[in-house]
Amino acid sequence: MARSTFKVLFYVNGSKEKDGIVPIMGRVTINGTVAQFSCKQTIPKTLWDAKGNRAKGKSAEARNINLALDNIKAQIIKHYQRISDREAYVTAEMVRNAYQGVGNEYETLIKAFDKDCA
Repeated sequence: MARSTFKVLFYVNGSKEKDGIVPIMGRVTINGTVAQFSCKQTIPKTLWDAKGNRAKGKSAEARNINLALDNIKAQIIKHYQRISDREAYVTAEMVRNAYQGVGNEYETLIKAFDKDCA
């Protein structure tokens, strides 16, 4: 089996800065395919650690943001593993769509039954 590359990265979108607050974005990269998404989190630009891709400091706000980012990353990894168990080829877009609940990630019971009976 060929080796697969998989990475989840968080960054801030500085172009959407408003009053010193920036949105946190996520990026999934798998074998060179890239998919970006909004984490639906905002952070003061001064609190963001660009090297560590996390909020810096030990304030309650920084801890809450880092916890949310850890949860997002764990969900994305879970979706990646679930899809790679089923599919021969996984793209970043497939994982992003599964995380966001878009597309046909989950099969209905009737479809699964019809497929087995065919």
